[in-house]
Amino acid sequence: MKISPSPILVTVVAVVCIGLAIVYNAKQMAESAKAPRPAPSKVSAPNVSVILATPGNYQAYVSGHGEAQSIWALTLKAQVQGEVTAISPQFATGNMVQKDAVLATIDSTQYAQAVASAKATLADAELALQEEQDLGAQAKREWQRSGVTQAPSSPLVYRTLQLKAAQANTDNARFALKTAERDEKNTRISAPFNGVILSRDIDLGSYVNVGDTIATLHSTDKVEISVPLSLAQWQNLSNELAAPVNLQDVTTGTRWTGYVARFERHLDATSRQRNVIVALDNPFEQTTPLLPGTFLSAEITGKKLSNVVKLPASAVAQNGQIWFVDEQNTLVNVMAEKVFERGDFVYIKPIEAMAEVKVVIRPLVSYLKGMLVSPTLENLSPVVEEQAP
Repeated sequence: MKISPSPILVTVVAVVCIGLAIVYNAKQMAESAKAPRPAPSKVSAPNVSVILATPGNYQAYVSGHGEAQSIWALTLKAQVQGEVTAISPQFATGNMVQKDAVLATIDSTQYAQAVASAKATLADAELALQEEQDLGAQAKREWQRSGVTQAPSSPLVYRTLQLKAAQANTDNARFALKTAERDEKNTRISAPFNGVILSRDIDLGSYVNVGDTIATLHSTDKVEISVPLSLAQWQNLSNELAAPVNLQDVTTGTRWTGYVARFERHLDATSRQRNVIVALDNPFEQTTPLLPGTFLSAEITGKKLSNVVKLPASAVAQNGQIWFVDEQNTLVNVMAEKVFERGDFVYIKPIEAMAEVKVVIRPLVSYLKGMLVSPTLENLSPVVEEQAP
């Protein structure tokens, strides 16, 4: 049988190709091994700005907010009834009035008559009392002249009961006169304190009854601001009354200087915090009057604290951590234990009892613990200011 040469030829060609491929790959691998290798890349150490933070003594400040309110706020009501016969020109909204200034007058005819009647009744009662006193003295003399040594068996002999009745009638007439005089005085409606008029609710010729609203007044001698504080803030607050307080209008930025008036001894039902009461005397006589209703920020001078670290507020991350550089120039993060804040600075407890710490001024969210960095020391002069003596 005759065999075809085609399969044999194909097999020989395939073997030759495989051999050539093996020789070529071996040559390429040898050349790659002899080629120069690239130098290993160095680990990048990013620059970070740090400050050298050291513990010191600082004056603590406690901050809060509150609304200025007059120490007295009064809805003035009528004590008597009658027609309004006169109104003072000062009795208008927005005007300031002095204590005891007459704002309006109610017809006093019937009240003047009541005073006169009460005076007449008192005069009659005093006359009757004097007569009973004389009759009682006369009865005692007659009993003594009678020669009877025993005391009278009845108080009527000395007219003791009649004298008591006359005295009671006199006392009643005297109080009736005081009541009539009070009612007559109440026909002249006056300001009970130095104040500003918020509203006037009567007009000339109008008729008022007892209990009708006459006006609304707020005192002008003093305003008070209730400032709620947290427990941590109270720990930094001194117990000294009259401590200075910096007040600022949150809308206009106008500033005033008040003082601590008192401390409340209970928690506010709404905020569940304890309030400190700040006061400002003569608010309407300030260069810029402090009007009731103004919403204020209050900065209260607190205790003098020792062993506290002052840092820029930017050094504290949003999660409350601070980053610092250790001796190996690697980053370390810890939670900041805030003592108080003021302006652009935050005051914290020392970090791990370290005397000096290189704190990162502006930490980034990309920082990792143990990351190698290149610290650049910055000298921020405000960090060493305002230290307490």
